[in-house]
Amino acid sequence: MTEHVRRALQREDQTASQSREPDDAEPILLERWVERPDGRMEQLLVPLTPEDYLNPRFGDKWLQGRIHSEQTPDVADRLRRWFRRRPEILVLNDVKHFLGPGLPNPSPDVSVIRGARRPARNLSSFRVVRQGVAPCLIIEMISPMDSRIRAVDEVDKVDIYQRAGVLEYLLVELPRRWLEDPYRIFGYRLDAARTYRPIVPDEDGRLLSETTGLWFAVAPSGDGVVIHDAATGKLLRTSLEEEEDREAAEARAAAEAEARQAAEKARQTAEAKAAAETEGRQAAEAEIARLRKLLK
Repeated sequence: MTEHVRRALQREDQTASQSREPDDAEPILLERWVERPDGRMEQLLVPLTPEDYLNPRFGDKWLQGRIHSEQTPDVADRLRRWFRRRPEILVLNDVKHFLGPGLPNPSPDVSVIRGARRPARNLSSFRVVRQGVAPCLIIEMISPMDSRIRAVDEVDKVDIYQRAGVLEYLLVELPRRWLEDPYRIFGYRLDAARTYRPIVPDEDGRLLSETTGLWFAVAPSGDGVVIHDAATGKLLRTSLEEEEDREAAEARAAAEAEARQAAEKARQTAEAKAAAETEGRQAAEAEIARLRKLLK
């Protein structure tokens, strides 16, 4: 790891330690299926180690709490839907990556790959050498629970992804002890010397991903991540949000149609009433005229 990145991490750690409660160091649990001597499969539940975190086995699952389990697929879903008409861009989440010789093989929370050779839909792992390209963007949701696993995301993977040639690495720090704890986003970008440099946020605290053309920021509510298209400012929506938008639009359309029907019915009723009144008035006038004629 470069010295300036190490110093930046130390400053961030000092800032975080001053602004947060002491770390509980609650261990993350790993679910792993193993074969017993008699051939039966048994599920183990053990503390997740940094070694297993960097080199998971197929089928491994670790439990990091509700916030982490919600935020990771949420960000992946928005990116996947945004790039769904761009076949050259692949979005993966929780897929094992073989980064290259001499490097660990982690499963990033979210990765964006541009220009993979054979991005099959039944891809069980992503192999950089076979695909001919490293991810252009990796996003990790920093575990709010285990300090050892946080260190892997915040320190070890900075060096690993830099060596693997990952152009941009973003980290989303989730609340640790209290829901009121703020989210935080920071990250790194490879420079011309293939060295990570911290991405400087703009005046609104947003980080620009140059490889995807997207802004990443903490939501105004402080409890999530928002993503905007840098060119248009359009907000990336999840499938659930788009479904809610469709349902709201359908409800508005149904209400408007019902209002139009009610207005049309009221108009027809008013016209019928006016016509009946006109017809009655004309009949009365005709009767008066007839009686006057008889009197004369």
